[in-house]
Amino acid sequence: MRRNILLSVLLIGFLLLAALFWPSPRASAADIRTGDHVIVAADEIIDDDLVISANLIEINGTITGDLIATGSQIVVRGAVGGSAALAAQSIDVAGQIDGSLYAAGYAMRLLDGAAVGRNLFFGGFSLLTHPQSTVERAAHVTGSQMTHNGTIGGDLNVSLGGLDVNGVVGGNLTGRTGPSGTAAPQMPFAMPGLPAVTMLAPGLRVAPEAQIGGEIVAREVVPTPAPTTGFLGLPIWLLNRIGETIGLLLTALVIIAMAPRFIPAVSDALRRQPLPSLGWGLLVYLVLFPIGLIGGLILVVLLAIAVNLVTFGRYTAAILGLSASFWVFALFLFLFFVYMVAWLVVGHLIGRGLLSRLGGSTPGRGMQFLYVFVGVILFQLLRAVPILSFFLAFIVGTLALGALFVAWLERRRAIAAGKTTLPSV
Repeated sequence: MRRNILLSVLLIGFLLLAALFWPSPRASAADIRTGDHVIVAADEIIDDDLVISANLIEINGTITGDLIATGSQIVVRGAVGGSAALAAQSIDVAGQIDGSLYAAGYAMRLLDGAAVGRNLFFGGFSLLTHPQSTVERAAHVTGSQMTHNGTIGGDLNVSLGGLDVNGVVGGNLTGRTGPSGTAAPQMPFAMPGLPAVTMLAPGLRVAPEAQIGGEIVAREVVPTPAPTTGFLGLPIWLLNRIGETIGLLLTALVIIAMAPRFIPAVSDALRRQPLPSLGWGLLVYLVLFPIGLIGGLILVVLLAIAVNLVTFGRYTAAILGLSASFWVFALFLFLFFVYMVAWLVVGHLIGRGLLSRLGGSTPGRGMQFLYVFVGVILFQLLRAVPILSFFLAFIVGTLALGALFVAWLERRRAIAAGKTTLPSV
């Protein structure tokens, strides 16, 4: 259930980005505001889209276009003529949103007087709808819990731990919740300054006064124990190790066939400079990768905002999709190296140390694969020990990352040295 919740929240995040940069039919740039406390006064009318980033955001006036807001606390008491994309720890909506509401956060409340003209999408910990709140069409909610006391005109689709339905659902009640029969959990963490959240017990509860216009299709999902045996009655952990080993060896075959010098070059760099490789690897793993991950995402957003302002939203979606694809591809390459290629590099070093007498001075592709094969098999045997598995993976990934950087530095120095001596030849 937690994995499904996490994936759903990530989906909501991408929906927020899509809502943020989707080209508007109006050829105009958005009104962008930042600060610690941003207020749209009750008598203020913004005849445009509004983008806000602040700690505390209060919308008391009227926005004729779309609203995009990110912060710690967001309160919407006014009117939004388009759709709203909100991301914050605490979200309170007591006004009118003519379009759809996309929201992600710790806790959101649709207070009395709140009216969403189209659909509601929420991903987070807790959602509470008050009796005089309205969602004209469907509501899609994912997270930990929801208490519904208001009115939803269409379907209510959920993926939650606990759900209490006391209000009106005009369509079907679909989705799934956690299994009932257990007490409400304790508050996971304290959040000073945020509205109090009443913890719900897992399960689906439909009160007698609730009105469901369609069918109740939602079901409680009871976690099933993970199987301990699989193909041919072998233990699951052994099948996982066999599958990982086959995958690593197939990857080694492809790399050795297409770039036979890559694995030996990185392995040699690790053999010659183990301590610098460890140091560079720790720097990349613990510092540069997180900075690059967050910085890359920020660059994607800033580039999309810049294109949105310059082209009036004409090519924003295309630029956002292209830059986000590059970001995802770079992340894939990093993870592919850490979780696949790193084992081949360090495995090659181990296998070469054990079989170096068989390979001669310039071992061919077959001997290179044999080195990798021996090292991978030894590593898989060590990873069968639960305590060693995590630490071994971290050490292997760190050493290989550092060795890759060291090999790159050595290559640059060699090229530079060749260029400097070239004129005298």
